[in-house]
Amino acid sequence: MIKLIIFDQDGTLYERNNELMLYTRKLTKEWIMKSLNLNEMEVEKIYEELPKKFPNPYLGFISLGLKVEDYMSEVFDKISPENFLEFNPEIYNFFRENNIPKALVTFASPKYTEKLQKKLKIFDCYSKIVFGKDLKTYSKDEAYSEIMRIFNLKSDEVCVVGDDYENDIKTAQKLGCKTVWITKKSVVEDISSATCIEEFIDKKMIFNG
Repeated sequence: MIKLIIFDQDGTLYERNNELMLYTRKLTKEWIMKSLNLNEMEVEKIYEELPKKFPNPYLGFISLGLKVEDYMSEVFDKISPENFLEFNPEIYNFFRENNIPKALVTFASPKYTEKLQKKLKIFDCYSKIVFGKDLKTYSKDEAYSEIMRIFNLKSDEVCVVGDDYENDIKTAQKLGCKTVWITKKSVVEDISSATCIEEFIDKKMIFNG
């Protein structure tokens, strides 16, 4: 039985092709370019190659000699996500009506996250929010394990919903968690004990980012 659902934020609670994601990438590239005194061509090459070596963005930035704290303040904290998103009544209704406890794990900053979640009107729906910047290893592996420890849950009692296969899904599966992978190619779900989640994904399809 699923006793907790852990959600990723960006690309999961709204589509990956949203202008918010594109704007975030733009600011990230500008931050790297300014911090390392690079030209646009050099930054594009780094931005293309870095995820191949470091699926975790924080570790990629650190490998360049950049600081996670600077990324939070110079990129995320300068974004107003509420200007890019529309209130989604289907997501709102699911979060309000579904009684399974929910947690959020995100690599974004607390300031950015609060504004985004309040725009969706679900900020107060989470039993726990974990930020990547506060983890020793900057990994979702650590975040999921910490949440399971806090709620005293076994891995098979937890479902992780996310769009990033390496950071969200693969990491959760290694721990033994149930997963729902949100992708344009398909919606892959392996939940057999939480009918409400299956109906949410299969029928409404609102997480198909």
